[in-house]
Amino acid sequence: MARNDAELADLLHQWRELMAAARPRWSAADLTFTQLRGLSVLARRQPLRMGDLAESLGMTPASASALIERMEQRKFVTRRSDADDRRTVLVELSRRGQHVLDIMERGSSDHFGRLIAKMTPDEREALATTLRAFVRISAQGADHAAR
Repeated sequence: MARNDAELADLLHQWRELMAAARPRWSAADLTFTQLRGLSVLARRQPLRMGDLAESLGMTPASASALIERMEQRKFVTRRSDADDRRTVLVELSRRGQHVLDIMERGSSDHFGRLIAKMTPDEREALATTLRAFVRISAQGADHAAR
């Protein structure tokens, strides 16, 4: 591994540790990481069929159903039958689920905003360049996977 690759690996490791230390905002909502991922998927696309949610989360339909059942008991999501096909279960964020995501998003935005404000203009520009590259490469990967 080249020196720059080793440095990048070390920086990514440090970044993950810092993000894990910031996790109390997540745990304040008393959600598991998988539950948080489920809410995030639903925030982007809803209502969502249970099978599509399971696929998005990379889990079996039975596991997704159990996950949603626990989240419904805690009033983070609602389930209903599809009017066109009663066998199909649709899942949506509840107001409580959306509220939790909103609070967490505000907390993250505030946290990252404070960090970015401490950067020099050159560091902010370097971050923007890096984030644009990540978005571009991730979008290309998503396009490739969809084919």
